Amino acid sequence: MLFRLLLISCFLIGCSFTNNTNSGVYSKLSNIEIEANNTYISDLIKKRIQNNLIIYNDNEISKKNFKLILNINEDIERSLLSNSIRKIEISTSFKIIDNKTSNVVYEGSFARNSLVAPIDSLFSRDQSERNARKRLGVSIANDILVRLIEWAQSS
Repeated sequence: MLFRLLLISCFLIGCSFTNNTNSGVYSKLSNIEIEANNTYISDLIKKRIQNNLIIYNDNEISKKNFKLILNINEDIERSLLSNSIRKIEISTSFKIIDNKTSNVVYEGSFARNSLVAPIDSLFSRDQSERNARKRLGVSIANDILVRLIEWAQSS
């Protein structure tokens, strides 16, 4: 019985310790304002990043120390043939700007692409392109989030 009590108390004590080394990372991530183009994909990416950064918000401070500027460009290769494979490419460039000094502290760019199979129906083709664009947007948002976390940990 004493062993069980000791085991439970060690577990509770171990769970109660918090890692304070990540508090700087959390404060950086919670103080990022996001600015993007006014398109469907860029709004989707912006909302996904904002929703994922909410978990790092440890207090209700509305002061934003950093600004993330997203530049999203879409390119859909069209063909005269209706039954050809289409390539959808979304290129992304981003900058993180320190609001106090107006200096760029981190920047990068990358592109993601997807192929859409040949479809005879116009409605199905449009729906397939929309779904591919949404998948690419989710992938880009996840990639930007990973890069933001890496930036916050390295600086």
